[in-house]
Amino acid sequence: MIHEQGGAEGGRAGSRTLDAILANASAETRATIRVLGEILGEQPASALSPTSFAIRHLGVDALHLASEKFTGPGTSLAILANLLRIEMERHAGRVVVGSPGDGVPPTWAQLDLGPDDKVSVPDRLIAFFPAGTLAAVPLCVLVDDQRWCRDFAILSAASAKPVAEEVLRSFCARLKTAENPLRGRVLEARVVEGCLRLGIATALVDVRDGLILPADVWAEVDVFLAAATTRRELLRRLGLGTNRGMLVAGPPGVGKTHLVRVIAAELAGRFTTILADANSMRHMIADLYAAAHAFGPTLIVLDDIDLVLGHRDSNGDNAALADFLATLDGVIEREDVLTIATTNDPKALDPAAQRSSRFDVVVTIPVPDEDSRACILRRHLEPLGLAIDFCAVARGLEGATGADVKEVVRRAILEHGECFTQEQLLQIAESGRWKAAVNRRRYLA
Repeated sequence: MIHEQGGAEGGRAGSRTLDAILANASAETRATIRVLGEILGEQPASALSPTSFAIRHLGVDALHLASEKFTGPGTSLAILANLLRIEMERHAGRVVVGSPGDGVPPTWAQLDLGPDDKVSVPDRLIAFFPAGTLAAVPLCVLVDDQRWCRDFAILSAASAKPVAEEVLRSFCARLKTAENPLRGRVLEARVVEGCLRLGIATALVDVRDGLILPADVWAEVDVFLAAATTRRELLRRLGLGTNRGMLVAGPPGVGKTHLVRVIAAELAGRFTTILADANSMRHMIADLYAAAHAFGPTLIVLDDIDLVLGHRDSNGDNAALADFLATLDGVIEREDVLTIATTNDPKALDPAAQRSSRFDVVVTIPVPDEDSRACILRRHLEPLGLAIDFCAVARGLEGATGADVKEVVRRAILEHGECFTQEQLLQIAESGRWKAAVNRRRYLA
């Protein structure tokens, strides 16, 4: 290692690395010193591997270097990188940044926090924190987020391994605090390059008054939510667990998805909501639930679950079903994780997926009765002040779902604007032209 001695520096114990010297030298001097340094075996930081970088800055040899690694889903790694950014900014001027090796410079990535809100976080780099910054001893923090190698690690001297372990635990604990910018929000799960990624989704603001459902359905919803609200502490004290699962069944258009949105809106802030797409349900169900460790109380939504899991008697690929069963009722114990799944046909689901500890309750949303159809009509049409007998129109829509009733109203407004008669509305309902028609004619090429 090159040392600079003499003059004002001569009386000071210690030395400066080649990189520190180069930072204050002219271009010509930097080039000369770099060549001399490489001849003498002093590699520039950009050429060092993370291990060599840590050995140099921690002042240990390879046999006395320890590493404590985080293992978890990719989104947790991105949030840990954001916490690393916070620490690098907090100790700016004292932190030394190195590359991930192979001559590649340190790289940063964009963490999406919502529309027009992004923050740059470390993507691939190693940072040296001297004693008195992260801990009382010097440490290095490595983040390397790439497809074939995803690492977040604290590197230290072997003698300081307990300190490194505590620092890593501290980083992980901060995932469940306000320092996690994704916590308490609505997130969309998707698979990117073989890794589960969570992105910000539009906030949900749906309320119960906007959904007409039978009283017994709302009663079951309240029992389900009690595990996260009024009965949470009691369940924990008795060792009964705070995880709950609810399967919402019913034909298309009865309001299953709308109900899920209402529940998510009621839990907003206290729970993080993760909306899983089919790909993440099929291939990343374990990572989906592991992500809950990064957010504290979590609501996981599995929409149209029968299209992904199916039934073991179907003679198809049951890998997704097996992963699902093991994840929801496996050896890993979780707390404060609520699961809501929707299905058009609960019979299409394997019975094992519906038993207690996976889905504690199955809520069936029926096709709305006459009174419910009248309420839906009133909600949408009453602001127009039209002379319409909503009960009479509701009788003419026997068998229609809530989505069907809404579409009849939409069609009437598209055809007539804000002024139409009851007869015109009934005529649209009876004609069926509000329904989506599939053209089944064949065409010659």
